[in-house]
Amino acid sequence: MKKITIPFLLISSLVFSQCPNPTITSWAMTGTTAEFGGTNDPSIISYEIQYNEGSTFTPGTPAPAGVQIFTFTSFPTSLTGLSIATDYYFTIRSICASDTGSWYDNGSNGPDLWTTTADCPNSLPYFNDFEETSCWPFGPPWHTNNGSPGNYWAYNTDATGNTYAKSESWTQNQGALSPDCWVVFGPIDMSGVTDAKLSFKVRGSDPAWCQENYTVYFGNSENITVLENSPYTFTETIASGSDACGDSWADREINISGLTSSTGYIALRHHGVSDMFQIHFDDLSLNSTVSTTEIENIEMDIYPNPTNNVLNIKSDLKYVGSNYSVFDNSGKVVLTGIINSNITTLNTEILSEGIYLLSAGDNIKRKFIVMR
Repeated sequence: MKKITIPFLLISSLVFSQCPNPTITSWAMTGTTAEFGGTNDPSIISYEIQYNEGSTFTPGTPAPAGVQIFTFTSFPTSLTGLSIATDYYFTIRSICASDTGSWYDNGSNGPDLWTTTADCPNSLPYFNDFEETSCWPFGPPWHTNNGSPGNYWAYNTDATGNTYAKSESWTQNQGALSPDCWVVFGPIDMSGVTDAKLSFKVRGSDPAWCQENYTVYFGNSENITVLENSPYTFTETIASGSDACGDSWADREINISGLTSSTGYIALRHHGVSDMFQIHFDDLSLNSTVSTTEIENIEMDIYPNPTNNVLNIKSDLKYVGSNYSVFDNSGKVVLTGIINSNITTLNTEILSEGIYLLSAGDNIKRKFIVMR
């Protein structure tokens, strides 16, 4: 027995002396940080993260050229200074008094991909009030000037602290300008959206010189030529004395019907004018126009409601073969299918908690809640 037991004890002692892998309980990305949560182990002196922007790598000591290192002694901790909406590859190991743990990643298949979030909206409901300067596009094709001499679009903040977009057709230093300035926002995820409404606020800021001319475009590309040929445009020369002339903001909108593209872009263009002053834009808003009004119908019912992972559609036989769609609270289609019997079962596991609208048959609309 001793010859069996002693080696077992030695092996057990050797195994448990190894530096343990870190125990990570949360990993969250913001626009510029990575936030780590975990369980601290008294045998671990510190932790080392190696990370790289844009491409994977093989970790090592020392770190490969170009790969950055972040060390910390305990959870929770934050890694700062990351770039917005950027892919990063991360791997982590623990360091003990006598040795180090193995590089730890999901499935041990190399550093894991994590992406920082964007402060800018990229899906419906879309809203841009120009308060996030990091969302402002820089350089062509997103931000161009075809005027001569003309000025670029820019951010401006008024005395109340409100930030908006502006372009000029006259300045004190240059006099009269002939702008043809574009700024393009996007891409915006339009998957499943067929009808939408684009609204915005606009003004010609000097009531004595407010006759600015502008066009707003909505299209499926950031390319200016494509946007110029889009069917979804709004053009206006602000009239003297109108609701958009002077300090007050005027509301404008474009109805967008029959969309077939899964991606959208919004463009502002200041053009066809000279020797006025400034045009201002604020509060770009894009929303689906799908009605979320529930229409009751005794020929169709849904249950359980609230639901967890399964929703049943109980319907009259005349609806068998009809299409159904499920919309989230922003009006985006998140599920589609066909009613295949008088009781059709939907798998709602992929849906987040929230309120949804089932649309089916002859304009039947029923709300349901996913709750877990």
